[in-house]
Amino acid sequence: MDSNQSRDKYSQIYGLRSRGVFFVSTSDDKRAHFHFGCWTTQCSHHPPRMLTCFPKEFEGTEIVKNSGRWALSLAAADQEEFHDKFFSGNQSIQEIGEEHFIYAETGTPILKDAVAYFDCKVHSLIDNGDFVIAVGDIVDAKALHPDKKNLNVEYLSAEREEDYMTGPLTLPFKGFNL
Repeated sequence: MDSNQSRDKYSQIYGLRSRGVFFVSTSDDKRAHFHFGCWTTQCSHHPPRMLTCFPKEFEGTEIVKNSGRWALSLAAADQEEFHDKFFSGNQSIQEIGEEHFIYAETGTPILKDAVAYFDCKVHSLIDNGDFVIAVGDIVDAKALHPDKKNLNVEYLSAEREEDYMTGPLTLPFKGFNL
């Protein structure tokens, strides 16, 4: 079966994201929102598209609906501490530090130390129960650090010691002002 993958100019980058943890960012030039998730996948080779699920209780869902853009930074294994700090409440550019970001073509923040990123513009939104499924055309994608291993779901959910969190888990329900 030919899935047209060979015709897709982003094929090599797709291979870097196997069960990876994504730093999902949205912005509308006034507000922004970040969350970590693994509910994202490539969903078309021609045209190249990504699919990401946005939890309805996160402000980022409204921001992606209004702005029509989001970016996916494939977190690197050496960003585990960054991941944990994020879930302890450091969830804005100001709290995380501007030095950790670069900006995609659409103006959406991405992690400069990520393995790779995808910059997406909304093609369609699907209301799907407690999630909104965003299907987006890939505007740009780059392998920033293809030599790094990606932070993966299996490691984060099963292989770490139980006391890795230093405080309570803080989910990113609200975004922040830019």
